[in-house]
Amino acid sequence: MVRLLLTFVLLCLAGGAYAQSTANLSGSVPDNRRLTYLYALDFGGSSQSWTLNSSLNTNASSGLIVRLIDIDALAASAATNPTAINEASVLGSGTASATLNGTYAGVHYFAVEIETAQGVTASDYTGTITAGVGTVSFIKQDQFVLTATGLKLAVDRFAFWDRTVPQNSTIASSLELDFGGSSQTVFIRLEGVGTNIQKIEFIDTTGGTGNVLATFSNPTAGQVTSVPLTHSGKATLRINVQSSVTASGSASWTINAPTQISMSLVGASDSGGGGDNKCSTQEGGNAWLLLFGLGSAALVCTRLRRTA
Repeated sequence: MVRLLLTFVLLCLAGGAYAQSTANLSGSVPDNRRLTYLYALDFGGSSQSWTLNSSLNTNASSGLIVRLIDIDALAASAATNPTAINEASVLGSGTASATLNGTYAGVHYFAVEIETAQGVTASDYTGTITAGVGTVSFIKQDQFVLTATGLKLAVDRFAFWDRTVPQNSTIASSLELDFGGSSQTVFIRLEGVGTNIQKIEFIDTTGGTGNVLATFSNPTAGQVTSVPLTHSGKATLRINVQSSVTASGSASWTINAPTQISMSLVGASDSGGGGDNKCSTQEGGNAWLLLFGLGSAALVCTRLRRTA
């Protein structure tokens, strides 16, 4: 009998990592803001198929846009319309539901982005993010003003930049990437789009050297790539945006980092969201949570240009 009880307990503990896990989301998103929630999902030591869903309801006439993002898959993707992002929207009161699936082992990060769909008023939202397997845990939440120019950061994994560039000039921005104490190789996703822009150049400047990771020349239709980086400790990136010699231009770029590393302003330990976090949020769930342009480029360009 004791052996049977012990076997039952071990099976329950082993099966706990595979049970459905849910976190609650509720609050209000102002017009012209993007809220970003970061979650970690622990799939355990064995590779397994998973499905993740974020379903949010609103009563507002301004509607809701919900994006569910697989951060690791996005960082490693050079696709213009990546399957690592699933977006859903509703133009008035109703429910927006986004879903992703895949196969993972270990801990991976996911993000939920929330915006209004139309109009100039805020939208309430209430709902859940639910994993069919694995343990889901809330990490942090950020927000920024979509029309604010310059550099905007969200949940240490997304960097957005946009502004005008005077004729025949270059504007440089810098980011710091924390790889931790051990050397590791990760992929980061680079996106860029611009008008009257000669080039957008992404440069690894760690240790004072300049290693060009990617150059987007005349990126009117938008360009995207994913590049490997190998470092330990703090690494630095510089992004140069050079306008046309004959006219001023405007540009936007985005960098996505994976689970293993975090991004911040140079010299800052925590970038935050580039703004005050005053939205109303509520996190909850089961007991586990207590522990933790072009048609093909439409989604990419929408995500870039909505920050402009």
